[in-house]
Amino acid sequence: MKHLVGIGVLVAIAFVLRFWLHTSLGLDITIHDTYRVVPLRAIVFWFLMGTAFAWFLVFAWVCRYS
Repeated sequence: MKHLVGIGVLVAIAFVLRFWLHTSLGLDITIHDTYRVVPLRAIVFWFLMGTAFAWFLVFAWVCRYS
């Protein structure tokens, strides 16, 4: 149960930071002649969501085969 709570907390933090964190920092990417800027809040959001998803997969795998 503590794993599901941890996953839920990561998802909640991801959404809070996605809508609350307003910063001018970003990652700039140049592909050929196109210049794009990815905001820091989008990077943090997807990193936390990916971490929560990976944690869920490991938790589900362990619960299934234990």
